[in-house]
Amino acid sequence: MKAIIKSSLGFLAMVIVIMSLSIMPAFGATNVTVSVITSKVVTSNKLSLGFQVTDARLFSSDATLGQLAKNMSSKLIRFLSTVVEPCTLWNDATKTGTFNWATVDSLVKKIFAVGAEPLIDLGRIKDGGGGMVIPRGMTVNPATGLPYPASYAAYAVQWVRHFKSLGLSVRYYEIVNEPYAYFGWTPSLTKLGNYLQLFNAVAQSMRTESSNLILSFDFICRQQVLDYWLAHGGANLDSINFHKYDTSTLSPYTSDATLFSKAETEEFGQWPYGYSVTQAQQKYYQVRGKLLPLIDSESNMNGVCATGTDPRLQQMSDAVWLALEIRMEVLNGVSYNIYYCFTSSKSYGQRYTKTGGYGFGMINADNDKPWYPYYVQQMIGPNLAVGDQIVQVSSSSSSVRTLGWTHQGKLNLLLICETSTPLGITFSGLQGTLSYSKIDNTISWQSPRVQTGSISSTSVLSLNGYTVILLQR
Repeated sequence: MKAIIKSSLGFLAMVIVIMSLSIMPAFGATNVTVSVITSKVVTSNKLSLGFQVTDARLFSSDATLGQLAKNMSSKLIRFLSTVVEPCTLWNDATKTGTFNWATVDSLVKKIFAVGAEPLIDLGRIKDGGGGMVIPRGMTVNPATGLPYPASYAAYAVQWVRHFKSLGLSVRYYEIVNEPYAYFGWTPSLTKLGNYLQLFNAVAQSMRTESSNLILSFDFICRQQVLDYWLAHGGANLDSINFHKYDTSTLSPYTSDATLFSKAETEEFGQWPYGYSVTQAQQKYYQVRGKLLPLIDSESNMNGVCATGTDPRLQQMSDAVWLALEIRMEVLNGVSYNIYYCFTSSKSYGQRYTKTGGYGFGMINADNDKPWYPYYVQQMIGPNLAVGDQIVQVSSSSSSVRTLGWTHQGKLNLLLICETSTPLGITFSGLQGTLSYSKIDNTISWQSPRVQTGSISSTSVLSLNGYTVILLQR
């Protein structure tokens, strides 16, 4: 009997501790009020989430990775043609080639199977900017360092024609990944003109084959590039694409606070492109009369890997950064966010890089286990759809960013805590019980998981440092 009583008391104590972690403020916590006005609609959501595949064979064959992609409701999955190159030999004279589409088809069919569409980037600039990576047998024009436009256009058409033959609606293409590596961040107008000619030829040929394509490239937001494009007969675009990496510094590391600030300002302010993404969108509309969708076709907190990646990319720092970025893209009308990238190897990073970073991935390729950035997309993706109404939510502290929306009749409230200081959240304008899913530093990033529970809207919610939490009612 004493043993039973002792066990019961121990269980009661454990329940009290768990409740205190969820609904009671930490000792000395700063009090923050989050106010919600569900009747006031701010905008309508356009954003869907996705990622980039860098290991096509792994993603195509691994059922667990496919399920993880489904679980985060991915809508656009990007890959480079050069990682699955189907052309084994090209003949410039006849503008035809020998193709083996097996790897491409397996990847594209897997992308559709998980509920997404592919975004295919045709070609990339060689490391160091020395021309393009092109199929074997294709000739480089020595005057430009690029393939001859007519030949590369004929190659690009083969992609469109192949998918048409399979009855697959592949719509999204970018023509050359990060072409600024060829013509320069501050562009050489001669080289920019060379690229424009290549793009125009490719776009015309692809559109002749199919009128259902969405064509762009990822550096069109750059002010000098967009202005030149519009003034010198650049082909019509179907989207404004950009890449968002908020630091390329490993030594010394950019501070978390600076990165969190950059998540909310760069690309949404005027630096580093000259135009913000919405200014570029408006500029194109003013000149060409078409309001194009915005696509963040590649992004992560840190974009450098010469000696290894930033070790924070799998930690709560990157999870907070990603949540802040997603919030800003919702508020700025971005259509897609593509995280770079889906998988990377922990063991490789530990063994072969100076930083010991685990690569750019949100999932460990060694065992298919997610890291914290994955759980950000998993929380948001299935609960946020195009057309959802964004409602007014505000915070009394700049350390807590908020985003509220209604999805299938349910209120969703995203809170992002970007400080290591404990906070106590009090809600205003809410009634009833809130269920929640959250990630934070109370559980190690080496074995991360989503914590779930429920609280009363009249209770104080305790946030213990960096936190991304989605509350629903």
